[in-house]
Amino acid sequence: MPGISHEAPLELLRRNPPLAMALLDGLGVAVPAGATATITSADETASVPAELRADAVILLTGRTGQLAVVVEVQLRYDLDKLYTWPAYIILARLAHRCPAVLLVICADAATARRCRSPIAVGHPGFQLKPLVIDSATMPDPAGPGKGQTGPELTVLAVLTGALDLNQDSVRRQVLASLAGLDEDRRKIYTVFILTAASPQAQDALEELMTTTEFHHPFVDRLLAEGEAKGLAEGEAKGLAEGEAKGEAKGQAKGEAQMILRILAARGLQPPAAIRERVLACTDTSQLETWGDRAATANTIEDVFGD
Repeated sequence: MPGISHEAPLELLRRNPPLAMALLDGLGVAVPAGATATITSADETASVPAELRADAVILLTGRTGQLAVVVEVQLRYDLDKLYTWPAYIILARLAHRCPAVLLVICADAATARRCRSPIAVGHPGFQLKPLVIDSATMPDPAGPGKGQTGPELTVLAVLTGALDLNQDSVRRQVLASLAGLDEDRRKIYTVFILTAASPQAQDALEELMTTTEFHHPFVDRLLAEGEAKGLAEGEAKGLAEGEAKGEAKGQAKGEAQMILRILAARGLQPPAAIRERVLACTDTSQLETWGDRAATANTIEDVFGD
């Protein structure tokens, strides 16, 4: 099941769909004039064997037309996206009969850098360049026209690392952005913030939330029950255990198989010895290097040569 780190950005969009417009605006992407934003079905399944389901699809409707925004949250790079992301865009365009864009939200710069790589689908001139939100491209939550989505932008800035919760001024800024929210949103956003915080920042945030400036009855209950910090610690522990015991191994196996699929799709057949080498490899950095090469290489030697 997806964890808080993956679901938090999507929940921000579900609770306030105009957040998609603020993110696109920050990337310099034009949206329909006077657009309103609504969450629509993320099921992109067509009459093909595989099920295709994006993380979220938001439909922007304005005076000048519509724009479908396919949203994907990437905690790590996935070679399979070279094939599914172009399909998401085409199917969203087909389903809504309007232009479509791909918006990828990344929690770290390394994943964002790889996700920005253009995807050549094969047809001349047909190349998908994902729009990527990370710490470097997050819009300023306090920027002009961001009032409607300011709280969500602030929380997303924390999740992507654009705001450093280890700084007292940032902690105060983040908590102040939640002041005007209803209790339900304030509660879930607090959980998201504490999930992303370091243990030291968690303690400082909880201390700050008990002061007069940020005091609120729901905070008393939240801290007394240990709900927010407990969820944050549980998420961190679960991720750490999963990565230590099996997640890394599963990721390596998946990347190895994808490399072989990419090579086969491009008409490159590695000898048995190389296939065994790829499938036996557990070094994800090495697999990522081979995967990058496989996407553009003309020969097997271009991929596996030193």
